[in-house]
Amino acid sequence: MFEKNKLSTCVAVAVWGLVTAMPLYAQEAEQEVESVQPQEQESQQEREPADEVKSDDEGLVVRPVRQSVETIEVTGSLIPRTSFDGPDPMTVIDEEEMKAKGLVTVADVIDSLSENTGYREGESGNLLSGFTVGASEANLRGLGAGRTLVLVNGRRIADYPLPFGGEQNGVDLGTIPSSALSRVEVLSGSASAIYGSDAVGGVINLITKRDMEQTMLTSTTGVYEEGYGFVNQTSFITGTAFDRGSVTFSMEKLTTESVTADEVSFLDDRKFVTSGVNVIRRDINSISGNGPASPAGYDCKANGLIASETYGEDGATACNFDASKGIAMAGEYDRTSMFVDGRYQITDNISGFATVLASKQDVVSSVPANSWQGAVYNEDFTKVAGVYRSFAHDLGYTDSTYDQEMWTVMLGLQGDLELGDTTWNWDLGYSKARFKMAQRFAALREEVVKDWVLDGADYVELAPNVYQVSDSFYEQDLVNNVFRDAQPDRDSLLGQATTFADSGAEAFSAKVVGELSDFGILYNPVTMAIVADWASQTTGIDPDERSLNLSGNGWLNVGAIEAGGSRDRMAVGAEFLIPVLEDLEVTLATRFDRYDDDSAIGGRNTSTVKFVYQPFDMLKLRGHWAQTFRAPDMFNIYGESTGFAGVTDLLGADCFDGENFTGACPSYQVVSVRRGSDDLAEEKGKDIGFGVVFTPFNRVNMSADWYQVRLDDLVLTESAYGLMSNEWQCTTGALPSGSQFCQDVYERVVRDETGRVERLIIEPQNQEYREVEGVDLRLSAGFDSKQFGNFGVGMSYVNTLKHEWQQFAGDEVFDLRVGQPGRSLPATRSSLAFSWSNPLSGFKSVGAGLFIQRQGSVDNFIGTKKLEPNYTVNLTANYRVDARLSVGVAIQNLTNTMPMTDETNPRWPYYWSHLQSPLGRSVNFSFSYFMSN
Repeated sequence: MFEKNKLSTCVAVAVWGLVTAMPLYAQEAEQEVESVQPQEQESQQEREPADEVKSDDEGLVVRPVRQSVETIEVTGSLIPRTSFDGPDPMTVIDEEEMKAKGLVTVADVIDSLSENTGYREGESGNLLSGFTVGASEANLRGLGAGRTLVLVNGRRIADYPLPFGGEQNGVDLGTIPSSALSRVEVLSGSASAIYGSDAVGGVINLITKRDMEQTMLTSTTGVYEEGYGFVNQTSFITGTAFDRGSVTFSMEKLTTESVTADEVSFLDDRKFVTSGVNVIRRDINSISGNGPASPAGYDCKANGLIASETYGEDGATACNFDASKGIAMAGEYDRTSMFVDGRYQITDNISGFATVLASKQDVVSSVPANSWQGAVYNEDFTKVAGVYRSFAHDLGYTDSTYDQEMWTVMLGLQGDLELGDTTWNWDLGYSKARFKMAQRFAALREEVVKDWVLDGADYVELAPNVYQVSDSFYEQDLVNNVFRDAQPDRDSLLGQATTFADSGAEAFSAKVVGELSDFGILYNPVTMAIVADWASQTTGIDPDERSLNLSGNGWLNVGAIEAGGSRDRMAVGAEFLIPVLEDLEVTLATRFDRYDDDSAIGGRNTSTVKFVYQPFDMLKLRGHWAQTFRAPDMFNIYGESTGFAGVTDLLGADCFDGENFTGACPSYQVVSVRRGSDDLAEEKGKDIGFGVVFTPFNRVNMSADWYQVRLDDLVLTESAYGLMSNEWQCTTGALPSGSQFCQDVYERVVRDETGRVERLIIEPQNQEYREVEGVDLRLSAGFDSKQFGNFGVGMSYVNTLKHEWQQFAGDEVFDLRVGQPGRSLPATRSSLAFSWSNPLSGFKSVGAGLFIQRQGSVDNFIGTKKLEPNYTVNLTANYRVDARLSVGVAIQNLTNTMPMTDETNPRWPYYWSHLQSPLGRSVNFSFSYFMSN
């Protein structure tokens, strides 16, 4: 096995040697061939297939004239290939397969991948977090959204402006219109030697349409079985081709209705009950004076609350609140997207292209209005009242809106260059992308709420939310103040918090591809590609002044995320395709990235070696060794926040009985401090893989691939809930309390003298490592029958054999296959797809598809047993009526599968919301109408 430095040096020497040798070993003139690029490139130098070498009567070696073979740009390589079946495991999904599987959006396509094994933040995965509402990310291999590189036509686009999970940057798949897509290419392996940072868990390349010569109107309308979640997606696409080029244009409109928890029958028996309105008095010198206080005759139910257990004198009660009724399980979307692609042959040897992708999206979500809690003492500190006042039951649920605009422009020139007797292809590309967002939500004014609770009192503020009042106010006015209706004061209590965020990406690239020589020993000439990149990224998050205020005049229990910074990158790289033998092909690639930002990284060199060996026509062996790296997230460098986080105190009284969580865990707001770090080092690691491809018959393909990805100096930031879970594990003995890991946890969970959590300190840090090892199995087969039609079957199975994480050297190694509390991940994911189509008379045809997905079992919250696997089934059918009209129906979640309830989970809604959805079966009807051919 090569060491990193030795491999980098060898490849660098090879680059220099081959470049300087190029004029000396120029090939004899060969027949010029045209390279047809279906998407990103107009033309590239074709790599001809190996031809049989013969000798004439005089013993001279004769190579026959090669035939023109179509080549395509393949994700994970700078050199065009003749097929996708190369040294890297690749999944390609075109729009016909999307329809057959019942996949409507780009996010649906990525979620359908068995390799997409990680925690996903979008939609119901972040019900109460408030992060990235309406956004959808990819998470290949479970390594994190920021470690999956998402490209459009091989080029980077702007990240979603807010960090996923409040932690890491990534691309929002929800902004990409599916009508613009020709296919989705997924490379399930590292590709840093080709693309630089982020290509750790894999690469997703969204390839847009081009050269359209028809006009088509398509519409899909659907709704969930229980009547909620109406969705409509309508698209118009047209195109024309002329002598020297083509233009393709599309528009798409997507609208969905929101779904709230009270609409979903599955959630009827699981309420998110929190403290509603209560005053708990305590006589410091007497036990008899302790208990709830409420106005005489106060009826919790009549005021939209739930009566807790009644105790104390005069029927005094505390009221709870079911906060789950108006929580959005799926947001309201209104998205308009536009796509334009133009191609023009400027001269016989030079062509140009321009691609524009833009979308405007408005997302609306809802959560309960916030709550206030504090402590009020009497004059001589002999009595204290704990006050909790939720405003959701009288002020209702508040909407959060996310107004988003995203656009990407890609420009390029491509052409041929004669060097001696060989033709080299060159490519100059420029891209610029921007993502802007305005987040707005209703929030309570902190100082107004305080004055509202203490209305009429002369008070002394002893500490945040801790006050001293007169005896008369304490005894006569406090309780009535807290329990009165807040609706008449709505306008003064509520305001609108606003955060503006934007991100940008700009890049310029230059590439040349051509053949060198066979050097007298190789089966075919070496193909070389050289690339130079310059890129810049920006990030900015600007909250309003109230969000930044921590002196008592801010938004109640609402903090602020802010960030601002930029990053420049320069890179050079090279790739070599070496046909060593007729049946053995080796690829070498190396790249150096130089970064200019406020972090501790400067530059990183990565290299890779790949091979494909085909000893028989039906058998192919492939493998790779690759270095990989990831620069720290922009947010982890420049982002910081100080605010409030809702925590469930797992160590609170009566929360855990030694075997199960009782549901009585205290929940409250605490101050949460999150700060960026400019001394973060880059993550670096390696990816090793080996695979076998078996093709026993035409249109029958089977493959098995083993992979191992390791990342050192992993950059992670825990969530507030994750930090609290780790504290519970360290304290209960699930983790060694004396470890460096647990000591770090104890230092960052700050408790006051009473044991109540006072502050959480969260920050990104370089941690020891994460390592994932697994096996991918794939099968595809097709069969055509003149009598019964065309049949197809596809299978994908991913088994994560190992997923380890170590935070600090010497600490216990976590097994992430069973997950952390609240984030368990299945070790296996698989899918099975069947398709059938049958041409009828004329232009008529009929078809159907069945798509089955399986999530493997996961551990329950406390890790005492496995929960059952989860299955979902999509069924589709389509009918082409004539040359112009096609209709179809898709039933998603045909079996109406619901999430597996975890009775040990202390968090509502008591199932793994990041993996499963309770929305049930949905039906979508669609039609496509060709206006011209």
